[in-house]
Amino acid sequence: MIRIFNRNSRKQYPQDIDAMFKLRKRVFHDLLKWDVSVRGDWEVDHYDDANPLYVLSYSDQTGRLRGSLRLLPTLGPNMLDDTFPILLGDNPEVRDASVWESSRFCIDPEISQDRGSNQVTIAAAELMCGVGELGLSSGLSHIVTVTDVFLERMFRRMGCPGERIGDPQRIGSLYAVAVAWEVTTELLETMKAVAQIGGPVLERPMSLKTARAA
Repeated sequence: MIRIFNRNSRKQYPQDIDAMFKLRKRVFHDLLKWDVSVRGDWEVDHYDDANPLYVLSYSDQTGRLRGSLRLLPTLGPNMLDDTFPILLGDNPEVRDASVWESSRFCIDPEISQDRGSNQVTIAAAELMCGVGELGLSSGLSHIVTVTDVFLERMFRRMGCPGERIGDPQRIGSLYAVAVAWEVTTELLETMKAVAQIGGPVLERPMSLKTARAA
């Protein structure tokens, strides 16, 4: 099940937001050893102050948080244009109302092996399908992201290969790449088929606009 949170959720749903930022610290700081900003038990950066949406995946059986990602419009501050423009190659900045950026994609390490019979991590697939449902209801054309080549391969296994915007570049200890996915019904249906997901994943239907205004 996917739930969507906005900047007002820190007061309305403090436990959910606390769990998400703690998970990000465990994944990006403790496990992957990325050079990220840490505040106590949280991993937080200045993009979290830019009115993002948070997409959270919960277990239907236990209600436990399994993974999360962050969504930002490319018309405002975003990681691809403002932090990693090298990944654009010779292409111009991505500044388009119909294009949103996904970032801080992470899965709880303790359940990262919770996979379907097709070896697709269930929570990861659910997060991507949630973004697909949001994108379709909002009239988006594309989702872009900055990721590493390992996760890029995982996205391919999930049925959403996307297109590289520029060539991979070594950033720190990993090779990073910018990827764009076209938001289509066909892509969403393919991801759900690969992950063996039936029906919608969002807790309730909504668009990006209504989610931000909630």
